[in-house]
Amino acid sequence: MEQTNALARLEAIHDAVKAVNRGPGNAAAWFAAYALTPSQAQTDEAVADMQLTREALKSSLGGWRAPTGDLLWIYAALLASHGKTAQAFLKVRDALREDEKASRTRKLHEGGSRAALVLTLADATSAQAVRRFFSIKQAILPSWWRANPEVTDLFAASHAARDESGDNVQRQREAAMAVFEADQAARGLKREGARLSVLYQQPANEVLSRFLALREAVKAHRKIRYTGNHHIWMEWAAQGVTPADLPVIEANMEALSKVPQTGAARLRLAQLVWLGERTDGSLGALAAMSAMIAAQTMAIIAITSATTAVVATSAGR
Repeated sequence: MEQTNALARLEAIHDAVKAVNRGPGNAAAWFAAYALTPSQAQTDEAVADMQLTREALKSSLGGWRAPTGDLLWIYAALLASHGKTAQAFLKVRDALREDEKASRTRKLHEGGSRAALVLTLADATSAQAVRRFFSIKQAILPSWWRANPEVTDLFAASHAARDESGDNVQRQREAAMAVFEADQAARGLKREGARLSVLYQQPANEVLSRFLALREAVKAHRKIRYTGNHHIWMEWAAQGVTPADLPVIEANMEALSKVPQTGAARLRLAQLVWLGERTDGSLGALAAMSAMIAAQTMAIIAITSATTAVVATSAGR
């Protein structure tokens, strides 16, 4: 099968990442490579930038403060490919930690690392952006029995990066939730569907329609059906995937046969390649920053969910 430019570039960067001494392993190497694809530098230079960024992060964070292990490589690749320094990320992380207690919004996930990554990549690094993050987090905090700090921090940071207000985000979510709750097939995913619709700035009725269509269409695509689940279909629906896109994603999976299946890594990477080729405005309301958030989120999910294919956005708020 003839490879697309995106796949060819991904494989070339992956080969360079794998050549790094004591570098990321298995799925992490593939997602680090994908995270480097936006870089304007030559492959060797991009990989070198990632290594330097990782060294700077590890020097400041040590071996026990998050992110660690393969996840540290993912953070370093994302920062380096977007021209961000380790120092910029650490500064935002420190600012979040300093304001954590006064915010009364429960504990930060991974010491604020996930939120700091989103804010740094989006150039939302001011004190005002940090305050906005906590304001939105307060507005969307779920009840304690549905608490998931990873999800809450990710979404609060993503909305804060777009200069939104907590009240507005919450109102949009409630309106979107009513759409999913009214449909029996999507009722169990109403909160997930609502927050994804609002995050990606997609009308809830359109996301619901795509979700229902995908749920049926995947039955004809064995590789996708066996690897994915309803949480993934909902996420894809919010990102603009339609049944017509499934053959492309399945073809990407076949081309990426060397990528491990654990944690649905191959499926996620195949869809990321699809998404990466459509950040030119062809997805309408799915802005470039939203696509970037999707990419970094799924890359991290694939590394942290080594034993499950359930999407991290499926719980919490």
